[in-house]
Amino acid sequence: MQTLDTLALVGEVLSWIGLGIGLPLLFLGLLIGSVEGPWRNIEIVIIERDGAQFARWFAGGDFHERPLRRGEFVPPEAEWATGVVSANDPARARVGEPPHLRRVLITVGSVFAGVGVIGLIVSLLPLFV
Repeated sequence: MQTLDTLALVGEVLSWIGLGIGLPLLFLGLLIGSVEGPWRNIEIVIIERDGAQFARWFAGGDFHERPLRRGEFVPPEAEWATGVVSANDPARARVGEPPHLRRVLITVGSVFAGVGVIGLIVSLLPLFV
């Protein structure tokens, strides 16, 4: 019985840590997802005006434009780029891939919550054995 009690104690610690970290991360990831909405693929036109590069796209029944950010890489001679636009706000577009924060939070939260659930099950073993 000594081994089973030790295993239950380890399971309980893992459940507190796993669920305590995993559930808030999952909640935060889902909250960000509901605010941002899904990202849809679009084609973005890259133009140069006054020495600066601008991105133009058509989404939500209207044309939108904004200057390219420093971190957005577009080949110098490119006229078209692939990007994504937020379904909730068509004025928000990104050149390249959508932000990864939501996926990271949901993935890490799922791993921690999974460890927490397994720890909870292991901590309940002495009640049934």
